[in-house]
Amino acid sequence: MAFTPQSWPGRVIPADREQVELATRKLFGEVFPGHPVTSEAIAILNRWFDAGWCVDAIKVALDNLPEGQEGFQPRRGDRESPEDFLVRRLRKWFRDSDDDFERNARLAPPRAGQSLDMHLRLKRQQQINDGLVSRPRTLSAAGQQAREQVRERAGKGRPDAIARARARDARVQRAMDALDVDVPPAHAENGPSAPDDRRGSQMVAAYAARTATVNNDPTVRRILARLTEERRRPNAQETTILRRAVRGAQQRASLGTLDAATADSTNAVLGEDAQRILTYLDHAVSSGLTLDQTLALMHTQVDSVTEKSQPDRQ
Repeated sequence: MAFTPQSWPGRVIPADREQVELATRKLFGEVFPGHPVTSEAIAILNRWFDAGWCVDAIKVALDNLPEGQEGFQPRRGDRESPEDFLVRRLRKWFRDSDDDFERNARLAPPRAGQSLDMHLRLKRQQQINDGLVSRPRTLSAAGQQAREQVRERAGKGRPDAIARARARDARVQRAMDALDVDVPPAHAENGPSAPDDRRGSQMVAAYAARTATVNNDPTVRRILARLTEERRRPNAQETTILRRAVRGAQQRASLGTLDAATADSTNAVLGEDAQRILTYLDHAVSSGLTLDQTLALMHTQVDSVTEKSQPDRQ
């Protein structure tokens, strides 16, 4: 349960550093409003909290003297800091004894405190009595058993990552052993896998051809050259024109792919885009290279063929 300095219970004895700071801020907000909480004040009050005092007990001790003592003096205004006032007023609540063991002992607090757990239990019981919350239902035998199982698993803790990995590998191995089927390893034979490789290379070639069609579009090349020369990003108008050009080049590449796919069965004259795509398909390779290496090789081969064919046309 989260507390603020204002909501911290005055009868609760702080048990850790965070609770001590909450209790100190609560005391300062009620007794010394407007004064900042210093580390010195926290250290002074921490010794009293360790002795079993709560905020309400310290407030009573600041306003009253122990029984049988006289000489109460209020705070001396701004001339006396809150820290000095705490030390002066709480000094009266030490035991007067000549014994070294009892010399720094404190008197019993004027208000008895309680632990935070006790406070929460009493508060919940009061809420139950007032009808604000319903009473917890008694668990059945199955519920008790489930609770014990959950506590038992929580007490054991989770195994480390290495143990979980080893257990998973053992389960997989047991499952494989239970199959008792000799499964040949993948790619054990260098059989007829060339058609599949050829098909994959043709798909890469078609992709490379469509990309080259877009790159070779005059409008796209003109805009890209202008942007590269001026070293800037395209404006809104150029972006619109560039998108239209790329979309048109993609459509021509798709049509060229269809024309190239039917080039063997018809004698129709192929357009420039279809001829480029067909050239890429003719230079498809199944050499086991990576995608980037295959694309670079295809572009090099097709560019070489194009350069040789241009003088012939002239």
